[in-house]
This record gives sequence, C-alpha cells and structure tokens, in this order.
Amino acid sequence: MLAPGFLFLLPLVGLVLWQGAHSVPRTERVIRAICLGCLIFALTRPVVSGSEERTHQVLVLDHRAGPEVAVKAQGLLAALDRDDRRVLIEVGGPLGEEALGDHPAERLRATSLADALRMAAAGIPHGARGAVTLVGDGLEQSGSASNGLLDLQRRGLPLHIWSVGSSLSHVRPVAHQVESLLRVGATGHLRVTLAGDGGSTLVRLVQGEQEWARVTVPEVSGRAQCLLSFEPNQGGFEELELLVECEGQVVVSEHLTLAVQDPLRVLALTGRTEGSGKALAGIVGGGFQIIERGGDPSASQDPLPDPGDFDLVLVDDRPASQLPAEFQARLVQAVQQQGTGLFASGGEAAYGPGGWHESPLASILPVESVQKEEKRDPSVSLVIIIDTSGSMGGNRVQLAKEVSRLALKRLLPHDKVGIVEFYGAKRWAAPLQPASNRIELERALNRMQAGGGTVILPAIEEAWYGLKNVSTRYKHVVILTDGGVESGAFEPLLRAMAGDGITISTVLIAGAAHSEFLVNIANWGKGRFYGVPNRFNLPEILLKQPASAKLPAWRPVVTPVSAVGGPRWWGDQPSDSVPDLAGHVETRLRKGAEEVLTTGDGHRPILASWRHGLGRVTAMTSELTGPGCGDWENWDGRGAFLARALRRTADDLGGSLRFELDRRGAQLTVRARRRDGSKALPRAEVAGRELQFTEEAPGWFLATDWLAPKEIEGDLQVTASSFYSGGTVGESMRLVLDAPRPRDLTDPDSSWDLPALSARCGGTILGSFRRPPVGGPQDPVGVAELRPLLALLALLTFLFGIWNRRRPSTTSHPEGGV
Repeated sequence: MLAPGFLFLLPLVGLVLWQGAHSVPRTERVIRAICLGCLIFALTRPVVSGSEERTHQVLVLDHRAGPEVAVKAQGLLAALDRDDRRVLIEVGGPLGEEALGDHPAERLRATSLADALRMAAAGIPHGARGAVTLVGDGLEQSGSASNGLLDLQRRGLPLHIWSVGSSLSHVRPVAHQVESLLRVGATGHLRVTLAGDGGSTLVRLVQGEQEWARVTVPEVSGRAQCLLSFEPNQGGFEELELLVECEGQVVVSEHLTLAVQDPLRVLALTGRTEGSGKALAGIVGGGFQIIERGGDPSASQDPLPDPGDFDLVLVDDRPASQLPAEFQARLVQAVQQQGTGLFASGGEAAYGPGGWHESPLASILPVESVQKEEKRDPSVSLVIIIDTSGSMGGNRVQLAKEVSRLALKRLLPHDKVGIVEFYGAKRWAAPLQPASNRIELERALNRMQAGGGTVILPAIEEAWYGLKNVSTRYKHVVILTDGGVESGAFEPLLRAMAGDGITISTVLIAGAAHSEFLVNIANWGKGRFYGVPNRFNLPEILLKQPASAKLPAWRPVVTPVSAVGGPRWWGDQPSDSVPDLAGHVETRLRKGAEEVLTTGDGHRPILASWRHGLGRVTAMTSELTGPGCGDWENWDGRGAFLARALRRTADDLGGSLRFELDRRGAQLTVRARRRDGSKALPRAEVAGRELQFTEEAPGWFLATDWLAPKEIEGDLQVTASSFYSGGTVGESMRLVLDAPRPRDLTDPDSSWDLPALSARCGGTILGSFRRPPVGGPQDPVGVAELRPLLALLALLTFLFGIWNRRRPSTTSHPEGGV
C-alpha cells in the first residue's frame, strides 16, 4: 500500500453494519459496507508487483532551441523499440503529429527544463528500467536541475543529451544589473553584459526621444561588459529601452524598468552659520531634500520635527544648548531603532566648543571630545627692600639675604626682580632686571653691609616708581627689616600702591614674634606678614599662584587632510588629493569606529563613522561650509564626496527591513526580514493591491499574491515600506522584479552544463539516431495499482444497492392484511 494511513477509516465499515439494524434490511447494510470498504481500500492505493519486461523512454524536448529539436525528436522516436513505453515532455511548444508517425506516445507539457526533468524522473515507475533523453541547448534561467537529477542518480537511470547548438552569434545584451540603489539627483550605474561576436558596438539607454546614457564598446569577442552612468531627475518606475547598435543599425532592443527612489529627506539643524543647509544643497546636488531649521528653537513656537520622519539628520555647528534634551533623546532612539542616519559637523559651536560633552548626542558619536589644559606660570615683578641699618648687624642681615635668595629661587626667567636697600638713605642695589641674571643679583646681595639709620618710607616710594613702568601679571614688594622703623604716612602710600595692583608683604627678621607695625603694612598693602626668628625657620614667600587654562578645541590653523577610508566612501573618485582645511576640532577616535579622513600627521580624525543600532553615525570635525573649509571651497570633488558620505550615512541600503521578491509562474512571493533590533512591520503593494504579510518566524514575514496574465511575463513593480505599531511610517522603497529574459537574450554562461549533467547520471552525448541505452535495476519489477479495480467494484456495488432497493418485493400478504 502506498497510502496506508487511510486504514484508520475501516471502523466506519462496522458502524455501517451496526447502524439501523432494526430498520434497514441486512442485505442493504452489507451492500453499503462492501461499497465503503472498497472505497477505503482504494484510498490506500494497494499495489501488486511482478516482473516488468517493458522499458521506459522519456524524451525531454526543449522546442525553444529551434526547429532542429523536432527533427532530432522524430529520428529518436523512430529508433526506439516498439515495446518501449514512450513519454514526451515538451517545453516551449508541441511536436507536430506527423513527427510521431505510427509510434504513439504519452505527451506532457512543462514550463521549464527544471520542471521537465522532475516530470521525467517521475514518469519512469520505481523498480523499472528506462532512460531520459534531453534534446535542447540548455539555455535555462529558472529553476535548478538538482531535484530531478538526484532522483535519476539514486535509481541508476541515465540522462542522455542531444545538444542543439544555439545559432545566436550577433552582439546582444544577456544580463544587466543596477550597481546601487537609484535615487533622484544621484549618479546611478547600470552594468550591461554583452555576448556574441562583433566590432565596435554602441550601447544606449533611452526613454522615448531622451537619451539617458551611452557607451561604446570597441569590440565584443564572446563576452564583454560596459557601464552606463546617468542621473535620474524624478522618482518612480522609469520605463526605458536598452539599444544595442552595430554599424549604425539597432540590432537588439530590450525593455527595462528601473526603480528610482525619491530624494533623501534631510533635516538640517544649523546654528552658528545661518543658511548652511541651503549652501550644502547647492554643493551636494539634487539627491537630497534638505529641510533647514536654524537658530534657537526656544525662540520659535514650532517645535523641532520628529527625527524619525527623516532619512538623515544633519547637526551642523549647532551648540547643545539649542538642541533640547528631549529632541536629543528622540534622535538617539530614531538612530538605534529606526535606522535614521546622523551626520554631525561643525567647528566653533560643535563638539567640545559647542557643549556637546556628556550630552545624549555625544554618546553615539564615533569621536569623543578632547579638552587640553595649559599650565600657566604668570609673570611677576618683585622688588626686595632690605633694611641694612645698624640695627641689622650681625646675623640679621645674613638672615635677610637668605630669605631674599629663597624668594629669588621661586622666580622664572621671564620674571623681573630688583633690590633696594635703605640705611638712612635709599639705593637700588640691583635695578629691575630679568630673574635669569642670578649672578648679578647674587653679587648685589653679597655687597650689602649693615650700618646707618632706618628710614624706610623713601625706599617704598622708590619701589613704587620702579614698578610703575613694568607690565607683568603680578607686582610684589617684600620688605625685610627688624621692625625698628620711623613713623610716617605709610597707610595712604600703601593703599595707593595696592590700588595699582602692587602687593606689599613684610618679613620680621630676628626680632620679636610679632610686630604690629609690620602687620599693618602687610594689611594696607594686601600682602602677608612673615616672621623669621632664626635661619631654621625661613619662609617661602608666595609671590604668584600658578594656574591652568583650557585650550580651545577648535584649531583655526591650516590642516592637511589624508584619506584612509575604503572605496565605499570614494567610489570612482580619486582619494589621493584631498585639499587642506582651514581648521578642525580636536577629537579622539572611539574604539570600533572607522576613520575616513584624518589630519596629515594621523593624530586626529577629520571624518569618522560607525554603526550605532540600526543607523549610521558620521562625524566631521570641521565645517561643511564657511571659512573653516579652506581649500575645500575650490575642490572639484567636494560635492561628490560629501554627497556620497551623506548617502552612506543615511543607510541607503534599505533601512530596518530587507525585502526579497520571487516569482514562480503566476505566484508572487514577497519576503521581509527585520534587521536586528528593529520593531518595524512590512507593507507591500502590487498594482494597487496591498499584500497581507504573516510572521512565519520572529522577524521573518511572508506574503503571496496571484498575478494576472500580463503580470506574469512583464516587469513587476512593487512598492514596499515599513511602519510601526504606533502608526509611525518608516522608509519606503520601490522594487522591480525583472521579467523572464527572452530566450535570445539569455546569458550562455548561466545556462546548464549539459555534458556535466549527463556525466553525473552515467549518460552519453548522442550524435546519431539510435536507441538510447537504458538503466535501472537488473531485475525490473513492475507495479500495478489496484485502486482503479477497487473503485470500479465500489461503483458496481453502489449500483447494485440501488437496484436492490427498487426491485419489486416477492413477499405476499393475506387478503385484507396490512
């Protein structure tokens, strides 16, 4: 039995016998049970086996290869034995009845060679001997020979080949491929493969009277390729003709349908440079629909648009203060979950200078801000006033010299210092001079000797006059004395000096622990008071406070640029002559990011990019427009490079869903697959009909549709898009499923290798009309199905039951009986 599963219906036979036992005559119940039993056994397809003497010859005829196929078929049929079972499986057209002669054959039709090969394997019963012979040229585009070939190999049945050579030798297009997604305003490329033999060949792409592109191929010898470049000016499905001309005559015309996508929608958020979005639109061309929003959004009643509604968001020289935190969070979400592209650029108002540090925007950039600090030791002018009166005799004047030497050590070469001594009169022991003159200053200290009176006020005035003519960050006067000084108008003088930015400190040398007069001088002069009781307690006099300052991250200097990115960023554009920029923001490349442009020394990125979630984020650390561009203003390749960088960042490969189209006969299958992390749902429309998708597996969707007759053979136009559960509409894309290529435009290199197929099954290459050798088991077994016999028995039983119920009854009743 070939289908024993139907035996589970046998209990129904018993049910028929038992049901109605008291109301239905036994004979009728038995007839019904026999009829039902025959039907159930017929469903199980019972068979009987026996010896099979007859062989099976299956001819697969590909009439598309030309009229020579019918001639070969007629000769092969005549060479077969009369006892052979003949099966003809024809592709592309029927064989005339006259070719059959007096040799009847079973005839089947197939739509492709792959289907014909499967039917041929099924046409030879299991356990029988036979052979399959294919007559054709093997030019086949649809389907694979694998299934039918494996069945023949497993059963030991040979596949013989009678190859009918193609008569096509003229130059013709056999394949074409769009190299990247076509978009309005962007240069598209159509690669055309030519086959045949010929001289100079002109290939043109035209739409009516308008020529889109042309290229001349000097010579075609067997096979050649050419590239047609063009720039679509409108979106939609464009119907065109591909013309191949030789010697001024069109030898082949092929119809093409190209899917052209709408311009990329770009939200340009500009800041410091007003109108940069409009200027950028003029640079990159018409492939972008740029909507510019500049200025501070808090000053406008209109909120910023939803970044998820755009293919790309451009943030150009806009400080973080003009990007609300809620908008930045939504932008990060759109990049991660919807595949929106982000292109950040700018100079003085971007990255670190623009306050982007630690913002949501900065967290997804491929670069991080670098903030350098400069250690600054501000300059100081110091005047040391030393009391050399008689009261400073002994160790006191030596202590004063030691304190002075310690103060001098804290000075740097760019500082200035002078020494004034007073001993009843005042004198510059060393005039103001650079602190680097250590030898001269040391000599001045060594010459000092104690002797004379104590008159300090003129010395202070002398120091004030000397400091008026110097321009340093700090000015300081240090008075070293034992405290025995005269009285006078010290307070007005010192307060005036403090008003000029001069501080006055005092040092009590080897005297009492405290001097109220010296403390007052330090207070009036906004300085400090120090006490030096002996040489073991020398103070460090604070003259200045070293500071650090943040250096600006924007470097407005000529910046040589080197290209390090791969060809996907450049295409056919040369990358060895990128001009200099007039400035850049110092940043650092993050781990995992791709560096496209770098500074000439290779230390800082100029253009970097990486994937973040479903989207791509690119950062350019200079200005797109404006003075920071430098020599880029006059660079011929500027527009092409920036346009390519923007398109690549906008994820021009399809967004959050990937769609695949397949056509098998009249059935269209559309498959959609989510990219990792996406929550998008698919939508597709064909000829105004919206397809219904079902989720076959997590993230995998399938939709099918039956095509009208005119849709089966022509180019199929499909509009696919994505949407989200909240109703947000995602990206939209136009797709084209090319029609099956005409046979005369089929690529010979993609056809079946008929000799190889024959060798795999142990077949031969036929070249004469003889009976093809058969294969299979040595002891063939014939199998006969009993299903027709059982079905006939069930029918006869059913008819007998009807006759039995309608025949007159032979039972007699007494008169007057009921």
